[in-house]
Amino acid sequence: MKLGRATLALLLLVPCVVRAVEPISLGLALAGVLTGYISYPRLYCLFAECCGQKRSLSREALQKDLDNKLFGQHLAKRVILNAVSGFLSNPKPKKPLTLSLHGWTGTGKNFASKIIAENIYEGGLNSDYVHLFVATLHFPHASNITLYKDQLQMWIRGNVSACARSIFIFDEMDKMHAGLIDAIKPFLDYYDVVDEVSYQKAIFIFLRGRKDHRRGSGFLEKWEAERGDQAQRHGARPGRVGLQ
Repeated sequence: MKLGRATLALLLLVPCVVRAVEPISLGLALAGVLTGYISYPRLYCLFAECCGQKRSLSREALQKDLDNKLFGQHLAKRVILNAVSGFLSNPKPKKPLTLSLHGWTGTGKNFASKIIAENIYEGGLNSDYVHLFVATLHFPHASNITLYKDQLQMWIRGNVSACARSIFIFDEMDKMHAGLIDAIKPFLDYYDVVDEVSYQKAIFIFLRGRKDHRRGSGFLEKWEAERGDQAQRHGARPGRVGLQ
């Protein structure tokens, strides 16, 4: 971790001064330096990734990435650009940003989510604040649906408590059990807080195949339609994006 590297660099300087400083004094000095380092977020975030600490999102940089890396998806790029930049520029959003990206395999759904993550956090998909779930990998057994629901809600709640600007990406939504979609719904609506946690600055991205009528697909379409009606009542647009 970057903090560890910074600490190691500091410790490597010890031999240079150890003969001139008593061990106890040196230990206290190092403890003071490290305490000050951790106590000041701006200094700490120079060496370690922090929640929401990447430079402010550049609309131009996001547009450039979408234009250069996501080909043939002009409508989708425009919707993603406006949705993400508009949401991040709002200091007090009324609800989390939810994007539903659907299309055939190879149309760029996963790549679009990767571009979004990279423009918000330096680590992109590897960031501690970006969480990827794949239905067939993380929730493979229908018999464990109750356990999955409890674990998923705990994971979302815990990570948003630690970082309000957390990003959650759910892949293969068309293969996800309807019960799990139910478990996610409370975090997506127009609530100030849910169980003493605000989710209004979080980002949820849902990826699914086009016209796949396997388990959960019909339920997801109904849920998206409900979200669209609710968004219109609140003067917002639903973030559903089709990739051709």
